[in-house]
Amino acid sequence: MGEAALNISNIMRQRLFFHEYQPLWNTETEEIFAYEALIRTSPIINPVLIFHFGRERGVLYEFDIASITNAIKEYPESYYQKYHLFINIFPSTLVHPDFPTLIRGLLQDYPMISGKVVFEINEEPLESMIWDADTFVERINLLRELEFLIALDDLRLSSVSVKKILKYSPDFVKLDRSCSRHLAHSINKQKAIHSLLTKSEDNVVIVLEGIENEEDLKTASHLGIPAVQGYYISRPHRL
Repeated sequence: MGEAALNISNIMRQRLFFHEYQPLWNTETEEIFAYEALIRTSPIINPVLIFHFGRERGVLYEFDIASITNAIKEYPESYYQKYHLFINIFPSTLVHPDFPTLIRGLLQDYPMISGKVVFEINEEPLESMIWDADTFVERINLLRELEFLIALDDLRLSSVSVKKILKYSPDFVKLDRSCSRHLAHSINKQKAIHSLLTKSEDNVVIVLEGIENEEDLKTASHLGIPAVQGYYISRPHRL
């Protein structure tokens, strides 16, 4: 970890990172409707390791905000007119005391993001307790007041996921890639997804991640999943 930690520290200090963008596909219109921003580094280091290092050093908020800001900055301005932009955010960033000032500042500097940015709330196990905090709900409401959209990220096919959807009423729900793996050949997964679609509110868009072949894409469409994402649609790339 020593050399890797040193590299990560240098990356954070010199801002040696950039973003690639992966499209989200509307299964009904068969068109791209959004892109997700994914952080990349030079030299290449697993993003999970970078954020883990940031947490250990007490600078997770600073790095998460730097990533969010850069994702907005690098996204072509013309794309905001046609596509939404999904950006990952940690719950701890959302409840940070400085976040309200930061998000209002971003909205002032980049007015075109109004109504076009979807914040994907990260399902980090170490931050699971934050979801029940009053401040967490207040910050979600703040984002909505400022015309940002909300997505719950990496949910599983479980009753806990259904409870979260009903509690927070997100605009989008992104199902973990484990839900799509071998979907075409798993009756149990198909039934579970059908049940989730039935129990979810009509205004919640379910996004199935990890689509990597035509069979699973056709199955997802047949089940009525409105949106998908994965290597079969497109790999992440610079815009």
